[in-house]
Amino acid sequence: MRFGNQKLNLHPLGDEFPPHAQTPTAGSADLCFITATPLAEVEAHLLACGVAIEQGIVQRTGASGAIDSLYIRDPDGNLLEIANYKKI
Repeated sequence: MRFGNQKLNLHPLGDEFPPHAQTPTAGSADLCFITATPLAEVEAHLLACGVAIEQGIVQRTGASGAIDSLYIRDPDGNLLEIANYKKI
């Protein structure tokens, strides 16, 4: 679902597409944070802080076009996406 430059990805319960929360539940959502910081720097910082990288750096589609993303989990196992829009 798109709302201007925002996008929500809805996962059908029982037929979620990867990556997704460790324990998907009805009504839950994944969050994506857009940053201007290069993802290699974000990844290095997260690793230095002991945060496991779930997946990344991969190409995805954001609300306003192509993005590069990496994925981590919050303490509850929810999926968090951190992304950069690709420069045209």
